[in-house]
Amino acid sequence: MPNNNGRPEKRKRLEPSSSHSESESVASFAPLPPAVLLVSLPALLAQPPNHRFYLQSLTLSLSALRICLSMPALSPEIECRAWTGLAEIGMKVIGGGLSQNEEHMWAHGIEAEVEKAVSKGSIIAQKHPSLRAYMHHLALLQAQLSHWQQKSKFARTQIRKLLASFRPTDPPHVIYSAQLAYINLLTTPSPSLYATSVPGQVSFTPPSRSPQDIHAALNILEELETTSKKNEYKRVALLARVLRLRILVAASLWADVPTALKRAEEALGLSYEPKTTPKPHKVQFSTGAEGSTDSVEATFISFDSAFESAMVVHLLMMSVVYYTHIGDAPEASPRLSHLHSLLDSGALDKFPSGVVELPFDNGPPLIIEVTHPRVLFLLGFLVSATAKRDAVGRKPKRKVFASEGLTVWETEVKREISFSLWSGLGDIDEIEQRLARIKADLLCELIAVSTMRSEFDTAEKNIDILIAHTRTYNIFPRFAARIALHHAYLAHALGQSSRALQCYRVAAQVAESGSFVQHAARAGEAAMQIGLQHSRGDVDGGSCLDSQAGLRIAKICRGAGGILEAIGRVIEACLTTEILKAKQHLKQALAIATRAQDNHLRALILALIASHYFHTAGDHAREMLQTCEQLAAGLGAPATKGAPSNNGKGPKQEQPVAIGNAPLGLWIGERFLELYKRAGKESRVQKQMSVNAQLAKAVEDLARRARNPGEDSAS
Repeated sequence: MPNNNGRPEKRKRLEPSSSHSESESVASFAPLPPAVLLVSLPALLAQPPNHRFYLQSLTLSLSALRICLSMPALSPEIECRAWTGLAEIGMKVIGGGLSQNEEHMWAHGIEAEVEKAVSKGSIIAQKHPSLRAYMHHLALLQAQLSHWQQKSKFARTQIRKLLASFRPTDPPHVIYSAQLAYINLLTTPSPSLYATSVPGQVSFTPPSRSPQDIHAALNILEELETTSKKNEYKRVALLARVLRLRILVAASLWADVPTALKRAEEALGLSYEPKTTPKPHKVQFSTGAEGSTDSVEATFISFDSAFESAMVVHLLMMSVVYYTHIGDAPEASPRLSHLHSLLDSGALDKFPSGVVELPFDNGPPLIIEVTHPRVLFLLGFLVSATAKRDAVGRKPKRKVFASEGLTVWETEVKREISFSLWSGLGDIDEIEQRLARIKADLLCELIAVSTMRSEFDTAEKNIDILIAHTRTYNIFPRFAARIALHHAYLAHALGQSSRALQCYRVAAQVAESGSFVQHAARAGEAAMQIGLQHSRGDVDGGSCLDSQAGLRIAKICRGAGGILEAIGRVIEACLTTEILKAKQHLKQALAIATRAQDNHLRALILALIASHYFHTAGDHAREMLQTCEQLAAGLGAPATKGAPSNNGKGPKQEQPVAIGNAPLGLWIGERFLELYKRAGKESRVQKQMSVNAQLAKAVEDLARRARNPGEDSAS
């Protein structure tokens, strides 16, 4: 019968009750022994580091473990668990900088407590074979503490002893976690970046610059890969190959990268054809802007597991960085398109906390901490902006990706970040710093492309934003050399020669020795001095370039590879006294710039080549000048085509010239004018004179702006 009294019907018992089932129910609610409850509390109280009660969870966990350890007659297992837990939580406190903070008096002295906990726990674990797993974990915590205490050699010795103590019966996740921890010690530049409380948790941190440490880490990786292949752990072997590539790229060991990259791609089953023309099918990396996607065949491999997704995203980003560095755009393009397709398909959602697992059939999984997906998402915009070198056109992708990346950054930085329970405050600081550096890098890309396109107001505005941003996040020293270099490029483009030379020298002085920025600054100074000597016959202020010094700079640039090699060849072409050698250098530089799709540099090289053929092969020179003219006009092309100046009414007026790079455009126009006069083409002469007049006005406006920096450019 239906129930009409408004109360829910009672659930009927389907099985008869028995005294046996009731006794089992009562037994299941029997109180836990106090020691078991206390040693289990830290796991129940655990919170991610961005939780509002994170500090309370740490203090309560420490108190529970201390009380537990003060109790008499503890079993060896409970006591070892308590000491290990105390060491783990203590390292969280240390890694978060709480023990060095005057506001957290409760954390002071935790270092000594962690040392005691590690020592006591290790003694108990050694006495009882069933607790052997604790001994391994405590050894890793001891090495971590030693590394934090600047005792790096001692920490490495401890890890080596641990590696030598393993038996064939030890579970694989313990062995691999120790090997990865050793690699982490060798490649981590500062103790503050090494924070872990879980066996096998490693971090993709920037390696140190000690060649000895890097080669030692690579040797350990080789052993790890060999062991994993022998035991048929394919995912561990894949991790070893990706880590090898990561170390080589971060250490700028570019000569070894191609082999490592090929092996990593083979492990993931990836292969690419160099992209030369757009394909009909499209995949999109959503940027919220039109024209910001790549055309590519949609035949990419998708990956279901979180581990493989994380590995392929890391691999693709590093491969794009490498091919962009060496100036190989056809190889970078399909990999960038694949990266976009993965980001659009939600690959980052598979590891939202930046943690992936490698399962084993005969033991617990190996837990790996990879770059956080929030960092990877924004890094996708930066890598895309860096890879797209072409600044010519109405909507150059380099500018689109940089602009959209900055817009997305403002949104993403406000969203709460997902952290794992064993993360610490150090992880929050590290991600905040990485995000801050990504924004600074995006601003650098936007400044560079704005300077190339003669959008000087935008460049100046973003330099100011970059300085303010780097000072706010305390990363100004890291970007000081690049900021000085951007000031030099801007002054160079505006014709402020004295300021440009000064900024080039500051950038070279502040930059890290042997870095890309230092080479670029010295090359920029040399190029400006060459230009001034050719235009004036001398340079004021003792800034003449010694030809031998210029050749040394060119040699350094050529040794750096990629675009720097092209710049080095341009400098050599300008300094050599042999026409044939100059033409050879320029031809090789043009091939490099063309393959890199750097049309800004390509326009300059074409102009220099045309000048060599101007008096001997006028037709050949004219063809190159035509291409150069198109590129110069495209360096600053408006976003939309302009309407006719008379709007279809009144007397017909001249269509304004697309200014672009005004000095280069005027130089090309003057060469065209001379060629037309030489050929007796009077109508073309008159038309070219009109074009040159507009370009000359733009150059004069530029010169006026250089003399009066506060005045807006009329062009």
